[in-house]
Amino acid sequence: MDLLINMPCRQLRPKVSNYNLTVEKGEGYDLNMSLFERLVRNGYPHETLVSQHRMRPEISSIIRHLTYPDLRDAPKTKGRPDLRGVQDNVIFINHDHPEDKLLNVADTRDMGSKSSKQNLYEARMTLKIVRYLAQQGYGTDKMVVLTPYLGQLRKLQEELEAENDPVLNDLDSYDLIRAGLLTPGDTKMTKRRLRLATIGEFFLFHAFNAKFRYVCR
Repeated sequence: MDLLINMPCRQLRPKVSNYNLTVEKGEGYDLNMSLFERLVRNGYPHETLVSQHRMRPEISSIIRHLTYPDLRDAPKTKGRPDLRGVQDNVIFINHDHPEDKLLNVADTRDMGSKSSKQNLYEARMTLKIVRYLAQQGYGTDKMVVLTPYLGQLRKLQEELEAENDPVLNDLDSYDLIRAGLLTPGDTKMTKRRLRLATIGEFFLFHAFNAKFRYVCR
C-alpha cells in the first residue's frame, strides 16, 4: 500500500531565495513546489482529511474562509466553554511598534534566512496577557505561547522566566543552544512551566500525531 502523509499542497510552499526559480515566476523551474504537490498535480491517488478535531469553530471558520472551504468540525470541537475574562474566543491585536532584526541569530528552519526577529513590545504584552489569563484561573498547563521567530522565542523566555520557567521543546532548545542564546544547564527546570515554542515545530508535532493516530485506526 502506498501512503501519502504530508501537509496539504494548498498551504505555503517551500521557501526559495531566488524568485526567478519559483512557481510564481512561471519559468518552469518550480523549485518551491514540494514533492507532495507535484504528485497531486500529476494525478497521484491521494485522500484529503476534511474533518478537524482540534480547533474550536470560531478558529476553523477562518481557515475555512481562507483555504479549506470543505473543512468540517468534528462534534467534540463544539460546545466548549467560552474563554473567561475576554469578549471573544478569537482576538487579533494591532499595534505600530516595529520589530528588531537580530543579525547574529538565524532562524534555522528557514534555509534562506540570515537573521531572526524580535519585538520587545509584543514580548511584554504577552507577559501581561499570560498574567491576566492566570488571574482568570488558567494554569500554565492550559496555555501555550507560539512565535514564528527564534529571536522572539528567546526574548519571550527572558521576559517570562521571572514569573514562569518556560519549557522549550527539544528542537527549540537545541536551536537556542547552537545559536549561543541558551546554555544546556538553562533547560534543566523543575517547577510547573509555561510552554514556549516556535509555530512550525509545535504544529508539525501535533499534526503528525493526529494523522498517525488516524492511520493506525
